[in-house]
Amino acid sequence: MPLTTQFGGPGVDFDHRTHAAAWRMLYNDGMNGRILAGLAIALISGAVGYSIHDTSIDSVIPIQTVAAPPPNSVRVLYSLTAKRNDQEIISLINAARQRVYFAMYEFTLRDIAGALVAAKRRGVDVQGLVDSEEISKSYGRPILDELVAAGIPVKTEKHLDANGIMHIKALVTDSAYAVGSYNWTASATSENDELLEIGTSPQLVATYSAILKQLIARYPAANPAAADTAPGGEFDISEASGHVGETTRVRGTLVNAHRSGTGTVFLDFCRQYRGCPFSAVIFADDAKQFSDLAKFVGKEITVSGKISSYQSRAEIIVRKPEQISLTRSEE
Repeated sequence: MPLTTQFGGPGVDFDHRTHAAAWRMLYNDGMNGRILAGLAIALISGAVGYSIHDTSIDSVIPIQTVAAPPPNSVRVLYSLTAKRNDQEIISLINAARQRVYFAMYEFTLRDIAGALVAAKRRGVDVQGLVDSEEISKSYGRPILDELVAAGIPVKTEKHLDANGIMHIKALVTDSAYAVGSYNWTASATSENDELLEIGTSPQLVATYSAILKQLIARYPAANPAAADTAPGGEFDISEASGHVGETTRVRGTLVNAHRSGTGTVFLDFCRQYRGCPFSAVIFADDAKQFSDLAKFVGKEITVSGKISSYQSRAEIIVRKPEQISLTRSEE
């Protein structure tokens, strides 16, 4: 049965053998591989109605509805068209009836974590695999803690040579799969150029399911208390000074996000800055990653990271958007 695609216009026939042959060419070694890769991209692009010579990308990437495509078909989504790839993933999780397997390099989105927990609670078999280094960082640990607390088995990659990383970004349910470059992070959802392929081919669902299940079985269970970089709980801003040197989460209501003339952003949690026990800072080189800090003003947030002391005040340096999140009461 031909596989249909819904990218760049109405679905067109796209035979599995054409798809497989094209991608085999992408993985050839050496110069021949590079030449054939170009031909493969052209072949795939032509089959799905996307021209690599077209400079008007927005005109050929349609906004998609949040739902799995029809049976035995595929949709390819560009992240910045609708900026809601997270909702696409959540839709697939919510539709799962038997199983949800996932492997994710960077995972910091609480809405996706919440959907996985909800699936677990309704009796779906939920299992996952994460990168051991990424999940041990301050902005990844809260997600791991939440999943493990809900009884979801989460494994961490541990390569024997200690060099490899778990770089897969994939999810598979009993009826659909989602693969691509899309990490489950805020920046990947609304700022980065990412591709996400969502399909319902039974053959590919079975293939991805087998791969993820094999990897999940291979690696050890994640231990929330194992990493030295794990956050040591969550504290109010008034308690932060007692935890200098620790990697943790600090909670408080953001009063102001002030950008200085040099581009550095200061996150203020008190109306009188000088007497405030805690602050957070985003240096100019990193500030360009933060598009809309104003949305947090007036709301209770948590800031994750290592607490240092600056001018006798507890401070966290924020380098990634994932270090800032709304508390549960604000979501």
